[in-house]
Amino acid sequence: MFSIEHRMEQNQKSAWEIRNEKNKAGVRWLLVFLIVPYLSFLLLTGRSVEIGHANVFNWFYVISVATFVVSVNLLVTYILFGAIKRGSIHPSVKYFTMIADFLAVALVMIPTGGHDSMFFAINYIVIVSNSLRYGLRISILGTIVMNFFYIGVLAIEHYPDKEIVGIQKEILKVGGFWLIGIYTGYLSMRFEMLRGEIEHYQKLLAEALQKK
Repeated sequence: MFSIEHRMEQNQKSAWEIRNEKNKAGVRWLLVFLIVPYLSFLLLTGRSVEIGHANVFNWFYVISVATFVVSVNLLVTYILFGAIKRGSIHPSVKYFTMIADFLAVALVMIPTGGHDSMFFAINYIVIVSNSLRYGLRISILGTIVMNFFYIGVLAIEHYPDKEIVGIQKEILKVGGFWLIGIYTGYLSMRFEMLRGEIEHYQKLLAEALQKK
């Protein structure tokens, strides 16, 4: 009995994760069709010099970023196709897609203002989305990964200078990201605990009614 219930619970969890990754892939396609034309517009109008690094921001860079995101999505689509047939998806997929999303955001930030890029806010969307879906563990990992990539963005932006201007503001931004990431992960964990308690009480109530 326990084995059957456990198997049903695993199947529901797998179906839920497959649906989550399909939704994330859909959002990724949408961002490709929005951001790539915007980057192309910046290059065509020459405005890229005003907000980004002219030495790294060119057509090769735009095509490379677009190719990376499209390749990730095609790979995810292939994985999801097999997962739907099997009825299960490997746990590592959610980590792979989250890291790829953070890397894509960092690549877009570099030529669009670095630390002042308006695309920085997408990092919050990525971490909140993954934290609420998958819990505290992926929230902490995602926050660490985002910090690593953001440090890379700052290093490229201020190279070859050894001093980062406005370091206090950057520390506050990173601290705020940690706060949001851990808090949303905690909320997800609490929700799962409460849902488990409700399901437990529902089971006890059903058993009591059957005995009557």
